[in-house]
Amino acid sequence: MTASPGVAAEAAPVVIVGGGIAGLAAARLLARHFPRVVVLERDVRPEVAGPEEAFARWERRGVAQFRHSHAFLARVRLVLLAHMPEVLERLRAAGVREIALAETAPPGMPLVARADDEDVVLLACRRATFEWALRESVRARPNVELREGVGVAGLLAAPADGRRPRVVGVRLDDGTPVAARLVVDALGRRSPAPAWLAAIGAPLPREHTQETGTLYYTRFYRLRRGRAPAGSAGLVAGDLGWVKVAIFPGDAGTFSITVGPPAADAALRGLADPRRFERFLRALPGVAPWRAPGVSTPLGGPDGPVLAMGELRNRLRRFVDAEGPLARGFFAIGDAAYHSNPVYGRGCPMALVQAVLLEEAIARHRDDPIAAARYLDRESEAQLRPYWDAAVSADRRALGRPLPRAPLAALADAAEQAFGWFFDRGVLPAARVDPVVFRGLLRTFHMLERPERALLDPELLARSLPVLARVLGGREPAPTFPYVGRAAAVAALERG
Repeated sequence: MTASPGVAAEAAPVVIVGGGIAGLAAARLLARHFPRVVVLERDVRPEVAGPEEAFARWERRGVAQFRHSHAFLARVRLVLLAHMPEVLERLRAAGVREIALAETAPPGMPLVARADDEDVVLLACRRATFEWALRESVRARPNVELREGVGVAGLLAAPADGRRPRVVGVRLDDGTPVAARLVVDALGRRSPAPAWLAAIGAPLPREHTQETGTLYYTRFYRLRRGRAPAGSAGLVAGDLGWVKVAIFPGDAGTFSITVGPPAADAALRGLADPRRFERFLRALPGVAPWRAPGVSTPLGGPDGPVLAMGELRNRLRRFVDAEGPLARGFFAIGDAAYHSNPVYGRGCPMALVQAVLLEEAIARHRDDPIAAARYLDRESEAQLRPYWDAAVSADRRALGRPLPRAPLAALADAAEQAFGWFFDRGVLPAARVDPVVFRGLLRTFHMLERPERALLDPELLARSLPVLARVLGGREPAPTFPYVGRAAAVAALERG
């Protein structure tokens, strides 16, 4: 829709559509550069006294993962330390735990401390707590207006004059125009940006997608004594081949358990029933210490909910091509641009990193939205694309996707499968027994090193090869999450 709002571009605010983690972070950072920032959020978050009340009362229909498990990787903490330290302090005051690298090492591993280990710290936190802390920080900024209960129907654009359109605002659901100097799409994986751009005559973004083949069930608990079971302080994860299971430590004595079965496995459907979910967990020895009598209780009591999330796919959208931005003055960040399988915990780090990159783009090119868009796209591809590609590669291997027919594509796919084979049978088992491989893998997991390091670093390769030989000889190091066969777990599930 073309329009000419009666507000001068310099006087118009920056408008951010979506008030989740990506949108709030962008508002917090862009408030340094503009006299007015307006955040438009469809959901209404009532006033609460703190994170416990936020978890109980906030209904985030626009954020399907709001009450699912989250792992706030070390990259998140480093972004907060560098750019939003008051958010980290608020999280600490709310009872968020900072779990150091040594606390996540396999039992008995001789991990000698190194100076840069202080960067590898996991924030144990619920999504509601993190969003509450970030929102409180944004609300403290006098030049940021947070408008909730407001939906956006589309973009406003100035006449194109034969060129690509220039976005000058948004149109609300009730038809009201809101002028904007810049518009930032932070609406997440369900962003309607392609339709919005098409409506103003802009090209469609290039899009790449890959199914994850998985759905997720999550339930939250509180530790009765306020501390995790012995030897289980950090994130606990197991990929049993036929199902993924993870235990995520949270703030204020909480934790969550997520089960991710293949979407096509009919026998593992229906885990949203709390009784079936708990029967399934009882079949997994890796979960038993957390659900032992007297250790924990479900939030909400015995009938407290088990939440399901499906229709998950890795999706990447790029809003800049060889000619420049698809629409001047329009930026997309977070899951609206780079969305990967939630099991890898990269959604929030990517959102925060892109918010920082957007601020850098504006700081460098405040009066040149074309150069700013190119900077955001270029740096996002350099810093985030490798992690998105790694997620796609892992999911393709798990799905057993057949080789493509085109020779070059088949060769690339064969190389990907070979690297994946070595990673699964050499690097991952080595990380259970070798502190150097463990540290290298954890730095990659926390988005502090690029994913390819685990396969290209000579030292990691050399240390992984003997373990690969052990695996091929049938002497694989014991997994940190004990294996359970599907048949046994399904039988336990159906016994009632």
